[in-house]
Amino acid sequence: MSNIQVTHSASPDNARSESSVVINPSNPTQIVAASKKFRNIQTYDFTLATSYSADGGLSWNDSADLTLEGPGVTPFTMMTDPTLAWDNAGNVFLVGLTGNNPPTWDTVGIVIYKSTDGGRTWSAPQQIHASTGDDKQWAAGDGHPASPHYGNVYAVWDDLNAGGMAFARTLDHGATWIGPGTDAPGSIVLAGTVFPEIDVSDDGTVYVASMAGSEVAMIASTDGGESFHSIAPAATGISTLENSSLPTAGGFPIFPGGNFRVLTDPTASASGTTVTVAWADFRENVSRIYYAQSTDGGASWWTGPSGRPLLTDDISANMQHFHPRLVTDPNGVIGCALYEFGPKPTTPLIDVIMAQSIDRGASFDHSIVTDRPWDPKVDAPLSHGDPTVTFIGDYFGLDADTRGFHPLWTDTRTGIQELWTDIVPAKSPNGSAGMR
Repeated sequence: MSNIQVTHSASPDNARSESSVVINPSNPTQIVAASKKFRNIQTYDFTLATSYSADGGLSWNDSADLTLEGPGVTPFTMMTDPTLAWDNAGNVFLVGLTGNNPPTWDTVGIVIYKSTDGGRTWSAPQQIHASTGDDKQWAAGDGHPASPHYGNVYAVWDDLNAGGMAFARTLDHGATWIGPGTDAPGSIVLAGTVFPEIDVSDDGTVYVASMAGSEVAMIASTDGGESFHSIAPAATGISTLENSSLPTAGGFPIFPGGNFRVLTDPTASASGTTVTVAWADFRENVSRIYYAQSTDGGASWWTGPSGRPLLTDDISANMQHFHPRLVTDPNGVIGCALYEFGPKPTTPLIDVIMAQSIDRGASFDHSIVTDRPWDPKVDAPLSHGDPTVTFIGDYFGLDADTRGFHPLWTDTRTGIQELWTDIVPAKSPNGSAGMR
């Protein structure tokens, strides 16, 4: 199958990046995608936009525009860091970070949008937290019918003013949002970490991975977000891109041959008591994806104190791997989508790589997803308006269903930063690919 174009922008100023994609676990024909949509790539002015598919990702339509006004909502003109989650009643939620004043970005807080029609239209925003320190949210729904917390939707984010990870959940399909117990949404559940990602196992356990310097910290909840407890860190002594020998521009690390910003943030996926975490690591003096795995709910990690390489075959030393995204398919195949940047064959370009493990994380093989590599210098927004560093997103989307893995990436093959996807068949235990 050829790659599938998701968005079709009329203007280069409408560049798309930093995407999220979720498949309705109750109806896999419904898929929703979200991303930044720029209004001016020179001044770093953007909002969020969504697209939807009603045929399992084979074709896509633009959703109605998101309104930026709502009852009790602090005024904002910009929105970023999209993340999506389904509940068990056919509702999909978009969590956005609001702000004003491009290109500097003055943060307002966290808002929630709700769609009851598969992402075609969205409610007015509901503000659940207001702090100038809010950043980098992630959401997950409990779509597992056997879970005692089936239908809950959870969100985490950084509150840099409060010095930790904030948390909120809805138990009533978005009518109200609360923190742990009866706390207000935005209560801190872990101090001193950044870049959280939340995931829900099929037994209802909630896992959150986040960065604490050179450590991938972990917390978990076994009671639907009523409380959280620390579990063993997934890895310690890792080498983040931010604290590496990479050159920097605008305060961000960049790769040789490129000028787009990169960072290390963790990604996680859980199935039963098996938890897998991955991140971009610079310990080999080149960016590689490392991972850690626990088979006992985070009590211990068999991959060693600092994790192990995700891909162990020969990879050219001039290729950089970054922005990993993990998900486990319904049959237990663990997938990790990632970007590969380097000379292809001479011009530095990006391919999307899909790594899969059919042995529950003991090993991964990989394939190239993109029909052709794309050029990150084309239609590249200036990060915070800084001409020395550009933006292709700090992450991209991935989900899975019984047909395979659905990565959602930024691509410039049309001359504009657009969203593209594909359906990558999951491998079966005998090593062959399943049917699309």
